[in-house]
Amino acid sequence: MVPKECLPPDGVMVEVDGEPVCAGGLYIGVGTQFAFMEWIVTDKNADQRTTHKCLKECIDSIIQLAKSKGMKLVYTATKEQALHKRYTKYHNMVLTESNVKTFLRDLDGSYSKDLTWISDDEHIDNRNK
Repeated sequence: MVPKECLPPDGVMVEVDGEPVCAGGLYIGVGTQFAFMEWIVTDKNADQRTTHKCLKECIDSIIQLAKSKGMKLVYTATKEQALHKRYTKYHNMVLTESNVKTFLRDLDGSYSKDLTWISDDEHIDNRNK
């Protein structure tokens, strides 16, 4: 789970009958017109059709939130193939990079012990060897 203090202050959660189905956050580049959409998550137990509809609402709402805050660009990165298709098909996003690797520097050492919340399975397994 993403540490609470690392979540962006702006985001969207979509619920059905009081139950969260999906959510995502928006980091704003202070002093810029650039925003980063991140942590798009879904309830794995939710119905697929419900999840599809809620994700569309969630991502559209995050993009609208960025516009309302004066942003000109919204950037995101994900390894999830389903989101790749969704971003281009339903949200008019343009694929700009492939084969991206992500890196993190823990500045004070408080997160290095458990980075599972930000790592994929391959890198979790490599660190555990």
